[in-house]
Amino acid sequence: MKTGLIYLLTISLLAIFAVSGCNDNNKSSETISVTGLELIPNCYLQDGEIVGMDVDIAKEAMQKAGLKMELSLSSSADEALNTTLAGPNRALLTLGYSPERQDLFKWAGPTTQGMYGIFENGDSGIKYPLDIDDAKLIKPIAAVRGWLETTTLEKLGFTNLKYYDSYDAALAAFMNGETKFIASDFFHLIKALPDGYFMANVYTVTRYLTVFNYIAFSKDVSDDVIEKVQKAINSLIEDQATVAILRSYFPTMPADYIPGTIQLFTEDAAPYNYGTGTGASRKVEGSSVDFVNEIQARTGFVNKTNLSTWADAYAIPQYLPNSAVYTTARTPERENMFQWVGPISCHKTNFYTLASSGITIDTLEQAKALQSIATPKGWFTEDFLVNNNFQNIVVTALTSQEAFQQLINGEVQALLLPEPDIKWLTENNGVAMSQLTQHIQAIDRDGYLAFSLNTPASTVEKWQSKLDDMKADGTFETIWNKWYEGEPMP
Repeated sequence: MKTGLIYLLTISLLAIFAVSGCNDNNKSSETISVTGLELIPNCYLQDGEIVGMDVDIAKEAMQKAGLKMELSLSSSADEALNTTLAGPNRALLTLGYSPERQDLFKWAGPTTQGMYGIFENGDSGIKYPLDIDDAKLIKPIAAVRGWLETTTLEKLGFTNLKYYDSYDAALAAFMNGETKFIASDFFHLIKALPDGYFMANVYTVTRYLTVFNYIAFSKDVSDDVIEKVQKAINSLIEDQATVAILRSYFPTMPADYIPGTIQLFTEDAAPYNYGTGTGASRKVEGSSVDFVNEIQARTGFVNKTNLSTWADAYAIPQYLPNSAVYTTARTPERENMFQWVGPISCHKTNFYTLASSGITIDTLEQAKALQSIATPKGWFTEDFLVNNNFQNIVVTALTSQEAFQQLINGEVQALLLPEPDIKWLTENNGVAMSQLTQHIQAIDRDGYLAFSLNTPASTVEKWQSKLDDMKADGTFETIWNKWYEGEPMP
């Protein structure tokens, strides 16, 4: 009797669980109320429909994640932010990830990126990229009051801005000659101008901030949902679906104007990393680029590398998840700022002078007694000179090429650069090494990839493991000898 009763109860419970399971499987998907901020080409109204790159990517990602998306458009940034913060089950599109905002939301992305720059209508011969301090002298620069593009310049100390209450007004001034310059997002400016006008008439003066746009979720949204949406976005990136979306708005735009699964940054500093070509044919090349791309090939997906100014490239991985900058000298000052993968280069660094100058530098005190020593702005070499109380530092150069040229032109007495840089620069500028004198070695640091602290440790460990495998199986040595045959490896 007892056995029969237990059997019946068991069957009944199984039936209840089966029905409950069926209900779970068939219940409607979770709905997220999504607000879009009006910004062409990311999110805007066209023929009564909300469209844009971020809209299209979000729709596909939400669908892949099994979520329903109720989309609305807001013209008020404050209202959209406050509504999303209040929740529940809310999200906001085209929100730039920043240190100030990172704890206010849960994030999935990036979906798109913005590149803030100063642009010129017509060519006055300004060489890109113009140093930020020099850009403070050109005027006037049209700027939209209160926009991030503008407030960023204000924080940098720009006082040469001409304010407008709307982008349309600023753009009209830029087009009719009221102002020659405008502060704008690259994509927004291209889309706002007549077809073909940007490529034919507009020149980039400088690039001062790269912003990555995410889907920002209210904090009540479960971590499981965030993880599903993030995986969906990564899948869209790896399948090139995000590139297809970009090209539906900009048919001829190169694929590297869309974010990767990991945001990689570098600067123009040969032979480690440098840009070649222009337009659709431009590339980022160099010894470090080869190492980084081989590591990525072994992880299963090769992200593009963003070539930017050192200031921009170095700043982003100090806060952005899943980002890295290379080739970064690993110094005590930087040790706790990043997670490190490497080494991938050697930075034995010496003082150099023109042989014709007859200058001798056998000690740091002799170097301090010179009138001027050039080195690129923001480099570990500048940190060394500052930390050792040099008072004769010239850091107006943004690249090693510019600093080298300052020495060759006689603008400075000495130069502080790594040996590989000097060898590359002499060969590619038609300067014989005999025209220079190499003096004492001041620094001996290796170069690494520096990952943001909020990149998962598992990602960093995977990259280091792949690099270690390359060194064990001889691939690293093969790439090294392509660039530095006969030189000791790190």
